[in-house]
Amino acid sequence: MPESNQIIRIDGKNVFLEVLNSAFQIGKVQMNFLEYDVTKDKGERIKHDIAIYVDIDKFLVLSNDVLSGRISALAIKAREEQQKGGYKYSKEIWNDMGGISAETLKRRGKERADGKSLSRQFKITPGDRVHWILSAETGKGELTETGLIVPRFNGNKPEAVVRVPLTNEDLKRMALIVKAHIEGYLGSQY
Repeated sequence: MPESNQIIRIDGKNVFLEVLNSAFQIGKVQMNFLEYDVTKDKGERIKHDIAIYVDIDKFLVLSNDVLSGRISALAIKAREEQQKGGYKYSKEIWNDMGGISAETLKRRGKERADGKSLSRQFKITPGDRVHWILSAETGKGELTETGLIVPRFNGNKPEAVVRVPLTNEDLKRMALIVKAHIEGYLGSQY
């Protein structure tokens, strides 16, 4: 039985993602991406733990795009571009950027050693051996004039990445379940 605020959990090899409803009250869907090492002792197994917060309205649009087939159509185009360009992997077809400003990190006592903001990205990419790869990336970021935190990774590489493979059914299941929870939450607010 999932924890009370866990909506869904999807597992891969030494990775998983869970979607929580605990951030609904601030207008966000929280997604935790975790990578672990089973050879380590209990309590020391987590290699990477990245929390992603997607605006509820953006997640509802994403859910609609998954269920309508739009995401699958974008994947077909991305795979065609991959083949034409001779690239090893497809380009992501959905990306949500966010993070925490340097000022907020400092106020919370979690300041980065470099004094920069913390960039977090959530990406959906068509996979090669599995239909989808959902990724969470984190690293050095910069706050723009519009309030967006953009990545400023060293050498274009994030400090941490967790990738979770999903089948078509996993992605649809996630979209349906999270959408139903959001709608239930929003309905209870009136």
